[in-house]
Amino acid sequence: MAFYFLNRLDKSISKQTLEKEFKKFGNLKFIGNIQEDKRDPSKNSTIAVFNSVDDTTKLEDYCKENRIYLQEKKDTNTQQNTNQDAKKQQNTSIQNPSFYFYKDEAYGKSIEEFKLTNTYENLFNIKDSISFELTTTYPGLLVGSGYNHPKLKENDDDFQLGFFFDHTTGLPLISGSSIKGVLRSICEHKEFVKDVYATEITNELFEDGSVIFYDAFIVKAKDNKIFGSDYITSHTDGELKNPNPIKFLKILPEVTFRFQFGFKDKNSKYLKLFEDIIKDIGLGAKTNTGYGKFK
Repeated sequence: MAFYFLNRLDKSISKQTLEKEFKKFGNLKFIGNIQEDKRDPSKNSTIAVFNSVDDTTKLEDYCKENRIYLQEKKDTNTQQNTNQDAKKQQNTSIQNPSFYFYKDEAYGKSIEEFKLTNTYENLFNIKDSISFELTTTYPGLLVGSGYNHPKLKENDDDFQLGFFFDHTTGLPLISGSSIKGVLRSICEHKEFVKDVYATEITNELFEDGSVIFYDAFIVKAKDNKIFGSDYITSHTDGELKNPNPIKFLKILPEVTFRFQFGFKDKNSKYLKLFEDIIKDIGLGAKTNTGYGKFK
């Protein structure tokens, strides 16, 4: 028996039409009720169950021609088991973690199983930039926690804070604007920088385009795992009463980022200063509790 999820169905396609067409491809058991696609309300979705499929290629070709997204689930006896298998498959087949974090109902656990198979260094690496690499330490790094993260369903295991991902690849980044903001907040105190880092800062360093602050991207990770979860626990009725754990996503320790800068004239002398400040101050949210530290 073979089960198929049919997503992104045009709303003009009826159940009767699907039954008629799908009987051409094998011993069709039934077509499920057509309902609104949860991922795209302008489309519909359903399931198709075959006792046996005679021509999988023609079935796939029909779906491509009609712009139907076809996803097969094998060795399943009930629709409930089919959904469970789908979640298990998502754990190992996530291609874009940003999509699963913000759009898919199974994101609560699937994204933690994501493995880094491509750093997209060819996309992120900036020609003629000067860089250094730093690695996250325990407990990890939080980026974009202030973004809105609407829950798709009531589930205590869902993440409740936002996260910042690259729009194209779906991988987490540290934005260049965040890096610039932290560095500028320290370098504004010129006497402090001179005393602690033995470096003199010009007034124009952050204002005249002397330095370009690029996004920092991941270049490697221990065991290729980059995501984990943690909790903030607030109490609504005094200390230690009525705890309300809030789950959030984090970047794990032992994940290495490459920080890139574009320097004009002789400003590359500040590279070591920038590295030292980031290691001392940290980046991202909750740095006062140990997050966002690098080595």
